[in-house]
Amino acid sequence: MTQGIPESSPKSFVTVSTKNKHTIARFDAVSIGPREATAVAATVANALSSATKGKCFVIDLSRTNSLSSMGLGLCVDLRNRAVDAGLRPVLTGMNVHLADLFQMMRVDRLFSIVTSTTELERLLL
Repeated sequence: MTQGIPESSPKSFVTVSTKNKHTIARFDAVSIGPREATAVAATVANALSSATKGKCFVIDLSRTNSLSSMGLGLCVDLRNRAVDAGLRPVLTGMNVHLADLFQMMRVDRLFSIVTSTTELERLLL
């Protein structure tokens, strides 16, 4: 993974990139179920293990409309891997339904949540 250049494959359902030492994982699937979660986990885990000292790990859900229980578990797993790598976990791009799901399951407490692109750009400086 190189600075500023996205790393993606058609079967991964995720694009991983870096910006100013922040690792960004943009979920590219509309719905994250068991098949997508497995592919995303492998791609992002590889990126996190090879990441140099960074600042934040951002999960961008702007292209995702729904998460299964496995998708929600994926977010928690990626959050734990990020924390182990010394990165601050951040969620962004959630629609109302995803925000309600994260809040109802109390998973929102595990992340810093960024709701606007301006706030995200400020964070990624």
